[in-house]
Amino acid sequence: MEFLKKVLLVITGLAMIAAVVYIIDLSQKSQQMREQGGVTETEKELPPRESEAPVDTAVGEQPPAVPDTGISPPLKPDSIQWRRLPETELPAVKGAPLPGNPNPVFIAAARRILPSVVTIQSMMKVKSIPDDETHKFFREKFKEEEKEEEQFRPGSGSGIVISSNGYILTNYHVIEKASDFNIILYDKREYHGEYVGGDPNTDIALLKIEAQELPAAYMGNSDSVQIGEWVMAVGSPLNFSSTITAGIVSALGRDIRIINQQYGVENFIQTDAVINPGNSGGALINLNGEVIGINTAIATRTGLYQGYGFAIPSNLAMKVVDDILKYGEVHRGLLGVSISEVNDVAARGLGLPRPMGVLVQGVQPGLPADQAGIKPGDVILSVNGEEVTSVNDLQLKIARKSPGQVVKLKIWREGQTLEFNISLTQAPVAKVRPPVKKEQLRQSFLHLGLQV
Repeated sequence: MEFLKKVLLVITGLAMIAAVVYIIDLSQKSQQMREQGGVTETEKELPPRESEAPVDTAVGEQPPAVPDTGISPPLKPDSIQWRRLPETELPAVKGAPLPGNPNPVFIAAARRILPSVVTIQSMMKVKSIPDDETHKFFREKFKEEEKEEEQFRPGSGSGIVISSNGYILTNYHVIEKASDFNIILYDKREYHGEYVGGDPNTDIALLKIEAQELPAAYMGNSDSVQIGEWVMAVGSPLNFSSTITAGIVSALGRDIRIINQQYGVENFIQTDAVINPGNSGGALINLNGEVIGINTAIATRTGLYQGYGFAIPSNLAMKVVDDILKYGEVHRGLLGVSISEVNDVAARGLGLPRPMGVLVQGVQPGLPADQAGIKPGDVILSVNGEEVTSVNDLQLKIARKSPGQVVKLKIWREGQTLEFNISLTQAPVAKVRPPVKKEQLRQSFLHLGLQV
């Protein structure tokens, strides 16, 4: 019996050795076939690799470099016709992943926007001593001895051509305390820019140059922007004109507290596309080449890019521009409430299923919310059926409405949802500081006996 066990063990060992030898031999033959350009039977059964598969032309074809836009009929000097991208130029399959190399998509978007972004040069009125920690001692010394004087120095920013008849959209802080605007187009033509109007509450301003048949930018719908979406920032950072950087939308509805106004509206699009000083007023575009934001600010401790930039949503900017042209100032709706965020503790105390909406802290007497019956302690859940997600989200929703418009608010009160129809009133108009007049650029130096 022991002898038979030993025989079986030997036979089994020999069989395993033979199997290993066969597998090695088969592998060597397969390798030889590959080196000679042949194909093994196993490989013939595999489907083609993804990179070799036919590309669906509806998704994978290269987009056209620049659409044939033609020349629009001349517009009246005081009018704007917002330019929208034709449906035929939009992606055939929305939301589909970009096939293969996305470079052609970026290139087409860049070609579409570049002719519409301009450089704005000006003379800025600034303090003679910079307002930073490095010069703190000098500022304190000036305060002790005499009043600090202001000086003028060159400033620069960016702008967007929004109409073929010469209207330029930019930031209010680009033109505030500035004069002698020199607008440089993408084709290097230069024009003198005139200030038309601005709104400190949203940091939007409008300039005008005497020119016709300009390449106006395509305006997109900022309400459709999604977190994670590819975007490109265009402008003249650090005096490098026509610079494009790419990134994604990092967040929506950001409030970074840079607009120092009582009725300031901050609902920025956040992006990691590189934005630096000089980018202000330039375009943030999607991959269709449509403007979905106006580059405005950066989060920084050094004064330069450190990871995040912020842009004003295009829909808000268009509302401001339309009001400036129609009324000479911004007509913005006002609800008349003071509000705060709803955190988890507040939600539990109010009986909400989760943190949602915004909490009404106070109601201004005689204004629309008070007249409609809104009370402190109410939670505003939605406006016209659109969910309210934060304080600045509600501010934006109301700011984009005009005085006299009726909005439907859904309110949470003592465990119940109520609806109110409220007619908005006019929000106070922020005091606008018109640009410095050219003659104010002259400075006298009495002790030197000269004027410059």
